[in-house]
Amino acid sequence: MVLDLVREHGTDSGFELAVHRLFGDNDERETMVRIGSSDFVYFRLAKSHVSFLPTKWQQGLNKTQGKWRGCENWWAGYPLIVWAELRTGDNGITGHLKLNAEVGPIADHKFRKTMIDAIKAAASGKGLDRIEFPAGASDKGRLYSRFLRKNTIALNDTRDADEMSKKLAELIAEFEPEFELVASVIAQLPCSNDPSR
Repeated sequence: MVLDLVREHGTDSGFELAVHRLFGDNDERETMVRIGSSDFVYFRLAKSHVSFLPTKWQQGLNKTQGKWRGCENWWAGYPLIVWAELRTGDNGITGHLKLNAEVGPIADHKFRKTMIDAIKAAASGKGLDRIEFPAGASDKGRLYSRFLRKNTIALNDTRDADEMSKKLAELIAEFEPEFELVASVIAQLPCSNDPSR
């Protein structure tokens, strides 16, 4: 099955194979997997990135009613997403993996601002300096706000699926404190005032 996927995608890197080793061969959306000591929900694999959510984030976000207006066609339809991406170096062999988390285009600006401000305040209170939003992240009209820093890990060989799956697991597990913090913030957020939600 995995070899068929590699042949079908015609990959030049070990990224797809590494993702399948970590998240499983099942391409079914919303498959749950354990990485380190946390559970994650898999959404999608593309040539150089894989998207997922910590299960606790999804559970907290699912407690609200309706769709996340503005996010219907964004990643998995939630106002938050996590993804890992492969970046290959100039030599075509070395590279790095980067872990991203982002607050997306929530139509209810007040709720989006509340979410960002709550994550910033909680991170500051816990001294988690790898959570940092860019200036103006919660400004009206802003749609996308990434917030993880110091979020890369080097790769010696982007063709080596074993190295990449181990490094990807290591990178994801390393951010467990940040994932837990965001989960606790989501659990305390008020419901959006947007009646169409």
